[in-house]
Amino acid sequence: MKNCKLLLTLVVCCAFGLLPSASYAQERTLTDTQLQAITNPKLETCASQSNAIDPASVIPTSNMKEHSPDRVATTMNGIWVGSVVGDSSDVKIDYFWIMDTRNNEALIIALRNGNQSAAGLTLGPNAPKLTYLLCPNEGYIPSVGTPMLHQFVKVANTIDSAPAILEKATGKKLGQGSLSNLWAALVASGYFTSMPAVAFAGGYFKPIQIGAVANPVGPAGVSLQWNAEYRGGGATGIKYTPGVPLVGVEHGAFVGTSTSSGDYLVSSPGNGQIWKVEAGMPCDIAKKGGKEKKSKLSTMKPACIVASKYDLAFNFVTLGPLQPVTLEPMVPTSTPTPVNSPTPTPTPARVSGLYNLSPSSVQQ
Repeated sequence: MKNCKLLLTLVVCCAFGLLPSASYAQERTLTDTQLQAITNPKLETCASQSNAIDPASVIPTSNMKEHSPDRVATTMNGIWVGSVVGDSSDVKIDYFWIMDTRNNEALIIALRNGNQSAAGLTLGPNAPKLTYLLCPNEGYIPSVGTPMLHQFVKVANTIDSAPAILEKATGKKLGQGSLSNLWAALVASGYFTSMPAVAFAGGYFKPIQIGAVANPVGPAGVSLQWNAEYRGGGATGIKYTPGVPLVGVEHGAFVGTSTSSGDYLVSSPGNGQIWKVEAGMPCDIAKKGGKEKKSKLSTMKPACIVASKYDLAFNFVTLGPLQPVTLEPMVPTSTPTPVNSPTPTPTPARVSGLYNLSPSSVQQ
């Protein structure tokens, strides 16, 4: 008993007497340069990520700012053009994300075909960016062997050009209407059972949920979550079955901060909750042998999926600079017009699916 008491005393002393106090930790303040590095992650950021969290990557309370969900929704609403860097070379894809936060839905398309369907749209040099950084990690699906960064730049504050951009990218006549109607028309057109590019993918997200998250200490953060339906084919890392959706959920919690470049949200180890994605085949379709009726959309019930085919956690996700809640629509510099089916540019390189488009990440 004496030894046990001694051990207990030593443990208590180490835990409660010898560690820096919480108040001391909260007195840290990062410089603008340090905050810029956090809010604008690069591939090199992965070098500092290890089992130990770098204190310079954790935003202290003194640097936290509260940003309203309404402001986040305003910033997210519109059209975003994506790019991918990583592996031994950049991946050139037709990549865009259309977000309608007024109706709590979004749609994303990615094709490896050499086109740029949203080319010419711009909001200027200080446009908001949505950045996803994924550092090398074994055990994810698809596995990640090298750093990869996906960055979306906002190019329009409205989704007025969405139908034209979608038709130009996919070569399908989709008509007008909400993003849910456009997605349904794209699925019904047979696009995801064809081979429009050497690798292609798309996703539909609803409902987009944006809310405030109370922190034990300091300003409130922001939570983001949406249910997802993914479809694709070709040489992708995510192993799609032609015509069959994967369903899942994406979610995370963010800490707000400010730099000389503007206001930002950050999700990373030590800042909120890391962005997580998990998806698989819907249970109802799996029971039918992986077959889906042509006219039926997935029920998008992420609580019921078979073994995951897409399971990732991102090291950094950042959004900013945030735009004001009252935002005047900006007219794009040009409006894409629908064209006939684009001419794919064949390439032997393999490309993975949505959010993970590096050739080396493909599972053999």
